Amino acid sequence: MRFDTESTICAIATGAEGAFRGAIRVTGPESLAIVAKALESSNATAWKVSRATRLLSSIELPVLGSVDVAVFVWPDGRSYTGQPSVELHCLGNIQILQSIQARLIECGAVLAQPGEFTLRAFLAGRLDLTQCEAVLGVIHASNDRSLNVALSQLAGGLSEPLAHLRTTLVNLLADIEAGLDFVDEDISFISQSQITERLEQSLDVVREMLHQMESRAGQTVQLQVAIVGPPNAGKSSFINAIAKQPISIVSSEPGTTRDYVRLRLNLENASIDLLDTAGLEDIEGTTPRALAQGFTQQQIENADLILYCLSVEDSESAEWEFESRSVPIWLIRTKCDLPSVGRDLSPGYDAVFSISIKHTESIDRVLKGLSDWVATKMESFNQVVPLTAARCQASLNNALLALANAKEAAEFRLGDEVIASEIRLSLDEIGLVAGTVYTDDILDALFSRFCIGK
Repeated sequence: MRFDTESTICAIATGAEGAFRGAIRVTGPESLAIVAKALESSNATAWKVSRATRLLSSIELPVLGSVDVAVFVWPDGRSYTGQPSVELHCLGNIQILQSIQARLIECGAVLAQPGEFTLRAFLAGRLDLTQCEAVLGVIHASNDRSLNVALSQLAGGLSEPLAHLRTTLVNLLADIEAGLDFVDEDISFISQSQITERLEQSLDVVREMLHQMESRAGQTVQLQVAIVGPPNAGKSSFINAIAKQPISIVSSEPGTTRDYVRLRLNLENASIDLLDTAGLEDIEGTTPRALAQGFTQQQIENADLILYCLSVEDSESAEWEFESRSVPIWLIRTKCDLPSVGRDLSPGYDAVFSISIKHTESIDRVLKGLSDWVATKMESFNQVVPLTAARCQASLNNALLALANAKEAAEFRLGDEVIASEIRLSLDEIGLVAGTVYTDDILDALFSRFCIGK
């Protein structure tokens, strides 16, 4: 990856699927001049701004004609990249966005490489390496949990303790090396007990950070799958067949299940919680059966996948209308060993399975579908912020070892030179974590994962 920050780059910053609004980013020394040329702006003074500004303009495109654009201008280092930057917002049609991008390139911009906007933010000191990884985590977050982790890290959840630790060690090293400069005059700027105490405090910080890293890197992804459906749809029999033991009560009496029953499965390095919920009913009040509906709705809201069970012999129950389609819904046609009523069903399900607890191969097909779904989910989980943990563990272990050696040198009076050298080693390792010290290989490994425009 080349670290050329003097060119002016551009790229479409929004998705390729099309939307009501789209955006194109431009950053670099010639951003304002290139955009002004592309828009053929007759009002040159409009581009001589000293603060962040929003302008309304239009751009003439081949075939498409005149397209209205909102122009957001950051003329100085206050932008995301720390360089003069411009964003063009317009209708999110991909053809329009690509035509505007082509026009900007004709006027002198260069198409950005993957992750180059965030790379420039990093090189300008706007973000540290852990925050860059958090940006990637936000991009790939597939649920609220992974998004919250990424946003916390982006907001400085890891950067702040790293910066505080580094400052503490730099100040300690300065005190020790100041004493070395006056060793012949027997002047001491810090006592051995103070050195030991401050090293122990730093060790505690590194141990805690390392514990968090190890737990995050080794943590299996936990997914929640809600089994829902009308009363007597065969939900409890279904989960019992998966568990191969009676963990849920099976009865012909409607409303038998009044709380949810949890079964944990381990598939593809992910922990899946299968939840057998109370039958979906329109019941109000404070009876146990009514309260059970509240539990069921809560599990639906928290689910990563919904298995909607409906018996083949059920001719009366209306298909449940799920308000949110943010998670996939699979239709599970239960009791397929019984005669089917042949009712028409909604075509909007993400998958359909026919099962009978008397035929284990039908249950196995559902489990195979769950395994494939988990594998797909893991592809995105593996690219998000846990890569910070994987990258940082070795450096934190090395920092921990160096600080332990420094403390031992202080306790056994091995000399301030030895203590200082070990603290320098720990600072180098902490710098690798935060990105104050980095190599081309580290940056390539991270930013090659980004998409263009980020």
